[in-house]
Amino acid sequence: MRQNRMAGPLLAASLALAAIPAQAQDTAGGTTPVVTAVAALPTSTTVSAETQADTPAPDKPWSFALAAGVSDRDHGSDGSWQSMALSRQVGRGYVRAALMRYHGTLLQANTALPSDYLVGTIGAGGNFDNWVVDGWASYGWQDYGRISTDAGKRDSTGATGSPYYSVGGDFGRVFPLGDRIFATPTVTMSYAHGRLLHPAPDETGLVDLETEEPTWSSAATLRIDHAFGSEGKQYVGLSIARAWTSNAVSEVLVRDYSDVLMARQTGVLPARHLDDGWWEIGATANMRLSDSMSLDLYATRSFEALAGNTTSAGISLRRSF
Repeated sequence: MRQNRMAGPLLAASLALAAIPAQAQDTAGGTTPVVTAVAALPTSTTVSAETQADTPAPDKPWSFALAAGVSDRDHGSDGSWQSMALSRQVGRGYVRAALMRYHGTLLQANTALPSDYLVGTIGAGGNFDNWVVDGWASYGWQDYGRISTDAGKRDSTGATGSPYYSVGGDFGRVFPLGDRIFATPTVTMSYAHGRLLHPAPDETGLVDLETEEPTWSSAATLRIDHAFGSEGKQYVGLSIARAWTSNAVSEVLVRDYSDVLMARQTGVLPARHLDDGWWEIGATANMRLSDSMSLDLYATRSFEALAGNTTSAGISLRRSF
């Protein structure tokens, strides 16, 4: 990664630029809420490598990245992802195409609902006199896996998958603090839309139904980075973010028999969505292995999340050419 003139480092996970729902988790009571907080995996507040680079690199304008990561929600669900991305630097900006696979398991009472997402993303952004901006749009498919209960595993008796799409962007400013230390405040906003499967109770003969899950998300982040090494091209950083989503918990809402009849006709259950805000801290590192190879690492931890706090970690390897 080329770093120059007050440019901070890459937050490794931004290579994917894809928004994926988080996992589901039970709460006490008669309802079964499902977590659907949406964030650009693996974190919602990233600034890309191409955005951070303030000086064009015409000798090696292309880069290819392979990345992977895991996430774990306290007393709940987990997930893993893999991605590949091809980027092209254009002056002080960039364009990118990425493909991500995300696997997660939603937990509802004694039921496990695995899903696999395959999401393609196009993105663009740049660093313009240390004003940084990224934008992306994603579209993909969620494939429902086999439903696991105490009685064993079975296929869905309703839909077997659903489409997923999202759009989003971030905007920020890089400030030098002296002695190779930089501060980068950013704001992020995204919208995502998908569906979640709700299995019918065993041996009732009812069909498994879905809920619509529209989700707005936003975050404000402050990242502090330190450049080191003989050329100042290695970076470590810490970040703190305040995040919000319109859809932290989704509850099935059946008020009367007319809702049941409508759900049978459409295959979609009515739902109520609860918003939430939480804190997230993170650590990042960017290491240049050679003139053309870079290794990026990140880890994050959320706090005060309604649906459970999450620990995430990821790694990416990038080659420029």
